Amino acid sequence: MTYIVKQKIRGHTYVYEAENFWDPEKKQSRQKRNYLGVWDETSGKLIPKVAERDVKTTKSLGPAYLLDSVGNEILLRKKLSEAFGKDGDLVLAVAMSRLLHQTSLKNLHHIIEDSFLPEMYSLKETFSSQWLSSFLERLSTKESAMTAFYNSLIAGEDETLIFDITSLSSASRNIDWLEWGYNRDGLDLPQVNLGLVLSLNNHLPLYFKLFPGSISDVVTLKNLVAEIKAFGIAKSLFILDRGFYSESNIKEMTAENIDFILPLPFSVNIGKGLISDTNKDIENPANAKRFGGDIFYVLESEVQISEVNAYGYVLFNKKREGLETNSFYNRLIDIESALNGKEFKNPIGEFKRTAGGFERYLECIVDGKTIHLRRRINAISQAANRFGKTILLSSIKRRWDEVLSLYRERDEVEKKFDDLKNELEAMPLRVQKIETLQGLLFIFFISLILRAILLRRARDAELLDKKSIEEILMELAKLRAVKVGGKWKLTEISKKQRTILEKMNIGVPVEANLVIKRAGV
Repeated sequence: MTYIVKQKIRGHTYVYEAENFWDPEKKQSRQKRNYLGVWDETSGKLIPKVAERDVKTTKSLGPAYLLDSVGNEILLRKKLSEAFGKDGDLVLAVAMSRLLHQTSLKNLHHIIEDSFLPEMYSLKETFSSQWLSSFLERLSTKESAMTAFYNSLIAGEDETLIFDITSLSSASRNIDWLEWGYNRDGLDLPQVNLGLVLSLNNHLPLYFKLFPGSISDVVTLKNLVAEIKAFGIAKSLFILDRGFYSESNIKEMTAENIDFILPLPFSVNIGKGLISDTNKDIENPANAKRFGGDIFYVLESEVQISEVNAYGYVLFNKKREGLETNSFYNRLIDIESALNGKEFKNPIGEFKRTAGGFERYLECIVDGKTIHLRRRINAISQAANRFGKTILLSSIKRRWDEVLSLYRERDEVEKKFDDLKNELEAMPLRVQKIETLQGLLFIFFISLILRAILLRRARDAELLDKKSIEEILMELAKLRAVKVGGKWKLTEISKKQRTILEKMNIGVPVEANLVIKRAGV
């Protein structure tokens, strides 16, 4: 008679069918065992063994399952399906593929074929390069669907938004919007400009807009304000970078009732004046404040810029002053050590190459081919006066700590652009049509949303202390679905995979078939 035996080995419970028999040679009772599979303690079910000859297909399920689960936090699939119909699942699958493997989209079919995405969303497409180009062009024509999707993201948001603009460069000769302008990456290529709006409330991308490369930042901002008002946000606060500062820009933004916070460059007259006026009084004990455990000395003043009243906040942090002083003089002394008293074939050229931006702080005297350096004391003193200081400009009077807190949130948009350009490999652009470009950037936009949620969930779960997002996805890629006899079965879930999912408050999958979504939502 057979019976079931469970044996725990190294944290896993293995299941066997056992039968006792008499061994006449050894004259004792013995046992035959037939391995059946692994016992899943969570579901209380047996995960059957899989004979190699029975395996027809195996696919990576873990990363697709993770991304689908985090997207559910904002009902991403539902919102895409309501806006784009059947194309919604295709948009989501292609966007997910950008996160599964950092490779060119021309390899999309390889990424999709190895993932469980086609099964999860019941997709039948080929995902070839030709299909992708056609799909991206078709996507760019769905302006009303994109508007509906943006509306679904923006609905319920408060009025605080973070905005920035970046340049996306390309050598293509067929995109009319590629124009020469101020290139933020220092690339000698024509560009298009991309404006990105994020919510300060949940740090998620809400909206993006593509503009010809020569359009100025403030014109871009005015257009974005008008479009955001059309989405139902009547009043917005834009947190900008110092590239937006100019007297004409301040005047234009005020005329358009654009509320803003931005850093004031030290190089402009008002910035120089505020530093000079506050140098003597900034360290007065009465000006000491605390923010996030750090001590800041704060002076506030009303300023007038091109007949516009605004408010300036000079913030001084001694800890930061020490770091900047140390960094500055280390760099200065390194340059002196490399050049001073040494001969070079081209001394002036060598000085300019080595000193770089520090050329303004050193006087170079050439004797034959030998370099002698002398420090420019006034220039160094002016630089040192700025160490540890930040000047923030606000269109209206606010508490100093509110201004600083809001400005620090701008780091989020910088990280999103970094994701777009580097990790999503959007730079430089290699598409040949504006329509393809618009469709491609919308895919990248959805990828940014997914990655933003994934990062926050992983950070909250304290997973990023030991693993990067890419390492988390690689670990879950080992969780595969195996097709046996026409049915999908999960491979055994490891302790590491289970820990990742549980810490991120995501249910551990029990059966592959339960991961498959029905068509539509």
